[in-house]
Amino acid sequence: MTDTLSISRRDLLKAAGALVVTIATPAVIGEALAQSGSETKPPLQPTQLDSWIAVQADGSVTAFFGKMDMGQGVDVAIGQIVAEELDVSPARVKVVMGDTAVTVNQGGASGSTGVERGGIPLRNAAAEARRILLEMAAERLKIPVVRLAAADGVVSGLDDPEKRVGYGELIGGRYFDARLDWNGKLGNQLVASGQAKPKRPDQYKVVGQSIPRRDVAQKVFARLDYVTDVKVADMLHGRMIRPPVAGAVPVEVDEHSVSEIPGVRVV
Repeated sequence: MTDTLSISRRDLLKAAGALVVTIATPAVIGEALAQSGSETKPPLQPTQLDSWIAVQADGSVTAFFGKMDMGQGVDVAIGQIVAEELDVSPARVKVVMGDTAVTVNQGGASGSTGVERGGIPLRNAAAEARRILLEMAAERLKIPVVRLAAADGVVSGLDDPEKRVGYGELIGGRYFDARLDWNGKLGNQLVASGQAKPKRPDQYKVVGQSIPRRDVAQKVFARLDYVTDVKVADMLHGRMIRPPVAGAVPVEVDEHSVSEIPGVRVV
């Protein structure tokens, strides 16, 4: 029989180690982290544009979303929002979700908060990234920003469409290293924004369209990893024992009832 421990939920989680969950493959995360040619990546803070958006050398985009999808298809919506503001194809946007190593804490994703609240900083960050990319293109092409247009990740001159440059050529392999304004809050109330104003709804071409979900085939063919499939070293599993009625408190614990389970601890 084990000794009864008196530890908090936080202590239990710390003892169990860090659980990092993401919908992206390790290769995608590695690619995103290695995409910079700078010496160091800016710290993972809501005030850093690089905490939200990365442009790869091939012009594809990685969006870092600090929430988890619970089956609603939130990653599709976030990908559309980012694609819309950046003027790229949704197929070229990868969404890394809920990875505590590379995403800012945006809280839970219950109900509609995943898109309603969580989409706000991603939308603003994508708009700011587009603004910076257009300024970089203006310097490269020697064309004023007002005479430039962006489409499918390529910036071209309105008066001379042959003058063009892709996002990958402009920033791929480097970090933006640009600051955003932040309301100082984490979780669902987090808001970060830059100088750029997001598009008006009447300018939308991607948002509002029906985009196929990427997880359906994986689920149908049982290839998708769920939280219960994650294994880490020295991992513990906690089970909450609930009372039969609300307001009840425990008066005794029968530890013998679980003594046959190897390594069990009663908390």
